[in-house]
Amino acid sequence: MPRLTDPLTLPSGLTLPHRIAKAPMTENLADSQHQATPALEAVYRRWAAGAAGGLLVTGNLMVDRRYLERSRNVVADERLDVARLARVRQASGESPLIAQLSHPGRQTNRFITGRPVAPSADAGAVRMAGLFAKPRALEDGEIEAIVAGFGASARRCEEAGFEGVQVHAAHGYLLAQFLSPYVNRRSDRWGGDLEGRSRALVEAVRSVRASTGDGFTVAVKLNSSDFRHGGFTEDDAEQVVRMLVEEGVDLVEISGGTYENPALFGEVDELAEQRGTTSHKEAYFAGFARRVRETAGRVPVMLTGGIRTRATMEQLLEDGGVDLIGLGRPLAIEPDLTARLLAGGDGHPLPRYSLPTVAGLAGESEWYETQIARMGRGKDPDPGLHAAVAAARFVGGEMVRGLAGRRARRG
Repeated sequence: MPRLTDPLTLPSGLTLPHRIAKAPMTENLADSQHQATPALEAVYRRWAAGAAGGLLVTGNLMVDRRYLERSRNVVADERLDVARLARVRQASGESPLIAQLSHPGRQTNRFITGRPVAPSADAGAVRMAGLFAKPRALEDGEIEAIVAGFGASARRCEEAGFEGVQVHAAHGYLLAQFLSPYVNRRSDRWGGDLEGRSRALVEAVRSVRASTGDGFTVAVKLNSSDFRHGGFTEDDAEQVVRMLVEEGVDLVEISGGTYENPALFGEVDELAEQRGTTSHKEAYFAGFARRVRETAGRVPVMLTGGIRTRATMEQLLEDGGVDLIGLGRPLAIEPDLTARLLAGGDGHPLPRYSLPTVAGLAGESEWYETQIARMGRGKDPDPGLHAAVAAARFVGGEMVRGLAGRRARRG
């Protein structure tokens, strides 16, 4: 049975020294021109120091600067300063670095754009306290350009020295929107049955492969489910994994949920139910990971979401449904946690929040983002930070920076 300390070699040939990876989290640390910064370098230097050489996956690098997930995302388009991004790779030292490539689609907040895009407009705006405007439907040629953008962005990341990229098709972003029949109501080649709804993702993967060299790792982040009626299901996801295996991807990361149905923040607790425990939620999507492991074949499966203790990590590996453990939020408050776990230490539950649902979601996400920003300034995380402070930072910061960016793009 694999252990946390055992190495793992991906089909691309990239060898990871152990079974814990830093999962993607939004850093929001680019400058006003969406270029990498010394703060971003500092964060990855800090994570690399505690990763014991393990895999690091960045947060959202956008493929189109008109549509951002956050106001200070790095954008890997034709205006990317490759040399500045290369310094982030250098800061990660011996830890391999994979860039998560993303397009948010209708999950672009109204401070960044008053008219986001989506596979179709019928599903309307993201329902979250009025933060998102009604999207317009993408035209066929626009979808082709976005698909090509994933490949072009991957090539720039390769030039910057990254070992690979992860195509983001989870958490309700654009490629996940194409997969979901709730959001994607098209009747052309980009919609309809699962083959049509999967076309944008499959073509994005092909574009990345065609744009990069041999040995470059291509990963995909995929929802196990949207957790909503009429959305993307586990049956759909298993079939998509089969498609990705046929396309020769090197790693599949399993997660779940969207902004509207945030299972990624702990709405599902499969493993705890199986163990008969309710003390805290762990391994939200473990059941699906076990289900899809045989389908994935030689392609390793990485599981992210709610994994907190060493005992759970070891059980996931022993069960045979997971090859790699993804840690996100725990590393925002304890960047050296990976090294401690590998040395025999244990994890711990994360802080609890008491804000109302919508404010709580923004506040919780921003709470961890604030910890990342502190590391970017050379400070330690502050576990005592009040969630209300972080929520206010989200609304104020995104409003000011987002509207300023809108004006700059118009100019």
